[in-house]
Amino acid sequence: MLESDSVGARIARYRKMRGMSQHQLAAAAGVSRSFLAQVESGAGMASTTWVGAVAQALRIDASRLYSDEEQEQTLDIVPIIRRTLAATDLMDDDVEPVPLERLRSQVAQVGLWRRGTQYRKIAQVLPDLVDHLLVSGQEHGHPAYALLTDAYRAANTLSHKMGYSDLSLTATERMEWAATKSGDPLLLATTHYVKAATLARIGAGKQAMKLLTRSMADIEPLVDEDVTAAAVYSTLHMRAGTIAATLADADASRSHLAEAARLAEGIGERVVYDTVVGPTNVKLYQLCAEVDLCNPERGVEIAKSVRLPKDMASERQTYFWLDAARAHLLNRDPDSAIEALAESRSVSPEHFRSSPTVKATVRAVAEQQRRASDTLRSLANSAGVAD
Repeated sequence: MLESDSVGARIARYRKMRGMSQHQLAAAAGVSRSFLAQVESGAGMASTTWVGAVAQALRIDASRLYSDEEQEQTLDIVPIIRRTLAATDLMDDDVEPVPLERLRSQVAQVGLWRRGTQYRKIAQVLPDLVDHLLVSGQEHGHPAYALLTDAYRAANTLSHKMGYSDLSLTATERMEWAATKSGDPLLLATTHYVKAATLARIGAGKQAMKLLTRSMADIEPLVDEDVTAAAVYSTLHMRAGTIAATLADADASRSHLAEAARLAEGIGERVVYDTVVGPTNVKLYQLCAEVDLCNPERGVEIAKSVRLPKDMASERQTYFWLDAARAHLLNRDPDSAIEALAESRSVSPEHFRSSPTVKATVRAVAEQQRRASDTLRSLANSAGVAD
């Protein structure tokens, strides 16, 4: 696990190639200079949205900061994603209509797989499912397009979890198209929650914040009378809170997350529009934000206060443990970071193997631990990181 392979080392190398100081790069990316220094030194590991902002300022694709090589285990999934997103109006004439209720059941199953990080199961059914939903949309209209939005969301998940930002952006554009045709303003707002993250990961954080602000204004009149609208509104605040953190705007970040927490108290732990909501999930977003704000003590404090519900989606649980590892890493506690990474692996070995952020965090921990422990070597092997 060579230091030259770390995200921080790559950032420093590209920065120097561009003739930029840390202050200049931080200013160009709109991120904290102190956190940039921590990441470059190996003391910290940033979120994908933070890395996206830095990559944009360096004028490179964010994937080049994670690895020069594609992940072998995901290469067979990429053509499936591309096939899924190929077109919205060029359906095969041989595609037979499928009853809407059967499609609804299939989409619900895909949603469970998505939240459970079972990506290969999604890949096996997604292209044909999208084809059938496109045909169904012509016959059934709004309800079929609502289901299609969720199917495209699964394509987005496959794309960004595997580190393919271009495909993720296409998937969210497809989501927005289908959600608009569904006629459901809350589904469209949920799509904006997803799209904002995609924009932030490619360095368009300011545009993402504008999208979220506009979407909040659109559904705000519904919030006081509709608990579902309040839940969607809270997700928009959660997303705004984490993106503001990558833009080094601590006041805006904490303000958005405080509003999300206030709303979550009246919502409870649930899934709304295929999205996990509630007080626990807000804490998970607060943890992510505090790490990107270079406040590891607060991050560790939040992590210790979290009690994950037994039925919480694996996707959210594995991200909690990954962000907890980032907090411990920034706090110069590699042993605790390793423990958190092990928990992340146990929740979802498939996500652990496929995530570029996991690989980057494992490498960053290796830089702090003078002699790699057996546990760290095991984690590196599970993540596909060369020893």
